[in-house]
Amino acid sequence: MKRWIVAKAALSTALVLVAPTLSACSEKKDAAVASEPGAPVESPWTQPPTVDAARREGGQVVVRGAAAPDARVVLRAGDGAAVAVSADAAGRFELRAPLTPGDMRLRPEVQIGEDAAPSPETLVLLQGGAGPIILIAAGEPTTRLDGRGRLDAVDSDGAVLIVSGRANGPPPEVTINGRRAPVLSRTGGSWRATAPDGGAASIVVDGERFDYPGVGSQADFQSQRAGDGWRLTWPTGPSGRQTTWLPDRGG
Repeated sequence: MKRWIVAKAALSTALVLVAPTLSACSEKKDAAVASEPGAPVESPWTQPPTVDAARREGGQVVVRGAAAPDARVVLRAGDGAAVAVSADAAGRFELRAPLTPGDMRLRPEVQIGEDAAPSPETLVLLQGGAGPIILIAAGEPTTRLDGRGRLDAVDSDGAVLIVSGRANGPPPEVTINGRRAPVLSRTGGSWRATAPDGGAASIVVDGERFDYPGVGSQADFQSQRAGDGWRLTWPTGPSGRQTTWLPDRGG
């Protein structure tokens, strides 16, 4: 079912995301279909795909997710290289793309003729999948797909700090620079806590301390080691940027 749409030597990209900053975060909303008699019905082909799993497998990355039933799902790089597959009758899909050295950035979308319905999230594999595997979206907490820890990610635009993770039970107790932070529970066991500061911070999640090193000085999608983790700073518009810090997983 899989085929190459455009064959290229590398899948590295320079995707530009244009969206609100962290200080104007908004929750993601599910697509709705009108059901009242006579009301216009939105085509399911306009529903962007969602990615819920990605992992390295040999020299490939295997990406799984959901879309509308039978939708044509494309995993696209900014240079035009892409792989595509049709979702099954339940809307599930699996895509495989070759790994490349360095950081990889791939955008899921549903293809509709000559047009496309892209996901608001970008799939990023740090160090070709040897580092963290994440989903990023401007103004939103980063989602990690490389397992879970007590703390998944810290996101900041320099003015607001978002601390996030996932829990099997009740949300954790979080302190940021010694102050208790209110924790908001989200779907699937995920949670977030915020603080009105974007600088370096001491974060404690259920008794475990993490030293966030602060925002990066560049916004070129180049990951770098920062403290006990990885830091990625990326553009969110003509003048905005967002830093994502990903703490190392325990051994």
